[in-house]
Amino acid sequence: MKDLFVIACVEDEADAAITLPWARYFAERLNHKELLALHVSSKGDTPDWLTRLGVPYVSLRGDWNTAIEGLPTVFHGILAVVACNPTAPRKSLIHPKTLLRAFKNCKIAYLCVSSGFTNTQDPLSILTMTHRHEGKEKLVWASYLARFLGSRINIASPHYKDAGLRQKLNNNLRFTDKIFKPLNISYQLSTLNSRLSTLNSADMEAIRQLAPDLLIARTSDPRERDLIDLLMPSTERKLLATGTPIIFLNPRDDLYILCD
Repeated sequence: MKDLFVIACVEDEADAAITLPWARYFAERLNHKELLALHVSSKGDTPDWLTRLGVPYVSLRGDWNTAIEGLPTVFHGILAVVACNPTAPRKSLIHPKTLLRAFKNCKIAYLCVSSGFTNTQDPLSILTMTHRHEGKEKLVWASYLARFLGSRINIASPHYKDAGLRQKLNNNLRFTDKIFKPLNISYQLSTLNSRLSTLNSADMEAIRQLAPDLLIARTSDPRERDLIDLLMPSTERKLLATGTPIIFLNPRDDLYILCD
């Protein structure tokens, strides 16, 4: 079996200083995966700072969109880590709008961080669950965080008055138990205070009300966005603006996930 990698996507020395400690931590904890620094530029040159990072690296000539699409197949990546800075130049990968555009077709999970790594002994990881079909990928990643990182798992859900919506939510929770119980993973269930109509607003409320150390979020499906959505900042950009570390999962049928 080929080695699997946690890949730090780095543009310059400053964001590498933020990204690499996070990537190293996840690589070590996720059953000792390999660590790789990936740098992409139009010139394809290898900057001196990249050689001084002390980790294996790849420097490519090209564009980030193409490199990111190849993360699981070319680089055997299972998690990408990227810094996020709203004050960065618009063309920079770490600018939120550019970041989300570059990773929109990413087939692996990608962790977005905006500040330096802090080794929390008992981290709180949250994912939201609503009446909608959530997909098992968020639950699978929550199981990794619980098993390998020792994270406390909290599942946050809206308060439903409608019996039909409550039944759909309960069905999703039963599916959660089918995944978690064989692995002896426990979780806390929290009810969000306000009434919510969408999964994405639930993510925002979970951050506001529960202040997690990390959020596992599914990005919105562009096919479900209407004209008003296109004119307004995306929920993903709003989530990044909170400064909370976020593991994003794109809604894809061919999403690659770790199976340890």
